[in-house]
Parts: sequence; structure tokens; C-alpha cells
Amino acid sequence: MSIAWSAFTPGSALAGGALIGLAASVLWLVHGRVAGISGILAGIVRRPGDRA
Repeated sequence: MSIAWSAFTPGSALAGGALIGLAASVLWLVHGRVAGISGILAGIVRRPGDRA
């Protein structure tokens, strides 16, 4: 397996990761929900009487 270093774009990867982190942070701060599979599963397995 060889890596095509000419196609490696760390700038766009860094920008994409920063946007995902920003979106997850805003969701958590504004709505109090965790983005991702853990937030989805927490909503599914929440017991009656737990705070939303």
C-alpha cells in the first residue's frame, strides 16, 4: 500500500474537523445534547422519569 502524498490535504482535513467540533459544541451548549451515536443511544434507552 502506498500513500499518494500529492493528494494529502491536511488543511481541508483540519478545517473539516474544526467545523464538526464547532457544530457538536454548539449543539451541546444550546440544546444540552451530545452529538453522535452516544447522544442517539441515550435518547433511545432513557428511562421514564429521567430528565430530558
